[in-house]
Amino acid sequence: MLKLSTQLSLLVLFTFSCSNKISEEKLIQRIPEKYKSDAAVAVKSSAENRTEIQTAIQKCPKNQLEALGFLLANMPERDLKSLSSKFILNNINLAYQAMDSVKWADFIPDEIFLNYILPYVNLHERRDDWRPDYFKRFLPLIKDVDTPGEATITLNDTIWDMVDVHYSTKRAKADQSPYESMESGLASCTGLSIILIDACRAVGIPARFVGVPLWTDHSGNHSWVEIWDNGWHFIGAAESSPLDKTWFGERAQTSNDTEWKYSIYAASFKKTDVIFPPLFDSTATYVYANIVTDRYSREVREDNHINLAIRLFKEKKGPRIEGKITVSKDGEKIDEGFTRDERRDFNDFLIFKLLPENQYQLQIEADGINRNQTITTNSDKYQFLELTAME
Repeated sequence: MLKLSTQLSLLVLFTFSCSNKISEEKLIQRIPEKYKSDAAVAVKSSAENRTEIQTAIQKCPKNQLEALGFLLANMPERDLKSLSSKFILNNINLAYQAMDSVKWADFIPDEIFLNYILPYVNLHERRDDWRPDYFKRFLPLIKDVDTPGEATITLNDTIWDMVDVHYSTKRAKADQSPYESMESGLASCTGLSIILIDACRAVGIPARFVGVPLWTDHSGNHSWVEIWDNGWHFIGAAESSPLDKTWFGERAQTSNDTEWKYSIYAASFKKTDVIFPPLFDSTATYVYANIVTDRYSREVREDNHINLAIRLFKEKKGPRIEGKITVSKDGEKIDEGFTRDERRDFNDFLIFKLLPENQYQLQIEADGINRNQTITTNSDKYQFLELTAME
């Protein structure tokens, strides 16, 4: 009788497990096709928080599934394992409400909305539920303004006394969340930028975090804000100035890409080939970025070449390794250099300056392996290539 009872229990458990699996597969079918595969991986990665992620998929309104799919496809594992369905769905709903409340909504491309209004975080700061508060507080300030640029200047001139946060080197840490800064009343350029970006996003202004790890004169680093108004424009948080006219603008013109630390990075929630330099938390290698030095630097902007940035791995999903890469064109050697291994920063690429839309031959020498590969550059200023020593 005991044996039969055990068998029946196992049968019930097996049936329940299969039922859950089928249910989850059906849930994933709600996600738009281009995000389905990544969303399925995200659900598996959510571990003990799996029910919350499943609930978010189940309860998400049909017209907001594009946003949920985007978030799940790009969400850091720490968030998949911790954020509640309520947090995720409220964040999405309020992002859409903001777009329904401003005059410029029809001029914001979908990809800009998804990557620079919808996200609930900038870097690796604490995940505060700032959107309901900021939406309620700041929307009245800009609801009658015609453009995102005008609205940004209004916010930057107004919100600091409202949140009672001001610049200070005595802040507890650089990468404070909005409410950590509001609790202390103090913030660095990083903390101030995070507040302004979140305030912008809360009211339908596309915004992103931008920074340089080190000025080329070695005088320090800096962080600021870019907002989208028919193109990207920059502004300093808590600094009264028009767009694209700041004290750091001239200094940014001296930045270059000779070393990763002199480049200018714009944070991206969407995964890219570049990691935002983890200056404040060395473990935060899940924050992505685009290199935007050419938007600021005279030297980089006026150079007619593209930057081909190379990482070399022993094999797919293996560690980075050091190897010699020789670049040739039409049988003539152009340049050579060595890739960086795991001891170097992930953004410390081997960079070659090449002509756009040209074909090149690469010779790869590493770990006793010698092989050739042909590539064709495109017109993008920054191009990224991951090679493996083994084919």
